[in-house]
Amino acid sequence: MCLKKSQGFKYKLYGFLAISLVGFAFLCLAYAISIMDLSIAYALFGACGLLLTTIIDKLFFGLRIKPLGIIGLMTMITGIVLIKMI
Repeated sequence: MCLKKSQGFKYKLYGFLAISLVGFAFLCLAYAISIMDLSIAYALFGACGLLLTTIIDKLFFGLRIKPLGIIGLMTMITGIVLIKMI
């Protein structure tokens, strides 16, 4: 979202914040790998990232989600729940 707000690094503060947040996300992934299997951590990392990005985009930028997109999001949520149950 910060990268979107930077408008191609026109607003450098948002651009540098985006780079910093990506680095922080990978640090969090590195920690997650130390307490769970790589395959589960990476799947959760990707799915949660997509879900959070979609929710933030909907709230702050007015993203329109089509019915097929909602089905896809629900499928990801179901997958996350199933993975956490293992």
